[in-house]
Amino acid sequence: MISLAAVEFGSVLSDQCYAAFFDLSSPNRKRRATRFFRREDACRGIIGEALARYSIALREKALPRSIVFMHNDYGKPIVDMPRNTQFNISHSKSWVVCAVDNGSVGIDIEHIHNTDISIAKRFFHPDEYAEMIGLPDNLHRERFFDLWTLKESYVKALGKGLSCRLSSFAMLLERDGITMRTEENLPVMNFKRYNFGPDYKCALCALHNDFPDKIELLTPEDLLEKLFPSLE
Repeated sequence: MISLAAVEFGSVLSDQCYAAFFDLSSPNRKRRATRFFRREDACRGIIGEALARYSIALREKALPRSIVFMHNDYGKPIVDMPRNTQFNISHSKSWVVCAVDNGSVGIDIEHIHNTDISIAKRFFHPDEYAEMIGLPDNLHRERFFDLWTLKESYVKALGKGLSCRLSSFAMLLERDGITMRTEENLPVMNFKRYNFGPDYKCALCALHNDFPDKIELLTPEDLLEKLFPSLE
């Protein structure tokens, strides 16, 4: 089964949490964190890696600091050690989420906000756009983010970046579940959506359908205690 955990931190992270998570971060993550103008943007990145270290270590019975990250040829973060583990991270506004599995996995969370949903006509599959526009006007934005998170989770699970066009496959939201359709040579995967309240959409994608029913919800302080129990 997929391991799924999330941290809600708002825009404030204590100095103790920031220092501990930063110290645990990989050199690349540290470099990226120091380049952000806003501290909250740096916080999302270091929380994401800390959450990944916790989730992978718990699953593989490893030490969080022993986990080594690298990137594939398309820039997707992957685990170098232990080698039989894959993960994916996403963050948006107050939430950071992480999924860990033994095969391809992708997750995406988005805060629902005002956006030009007409971009769906250009980037989504024609069937998705037609279905969205066929809904009442007040449902267009919600359906846009339903589709966006599902499609992003799939692209992230593939790990091939922009080489996979969002219009090359269609996500169909039906009463009995989520169906993926493609006329191209793409693997068909499984999907599940998770509830983070009315202002967010979150989708998880994997090769199998052994999805967890619940998410492990943590505060930054919870994560700090689990990673560094000796500090408490």
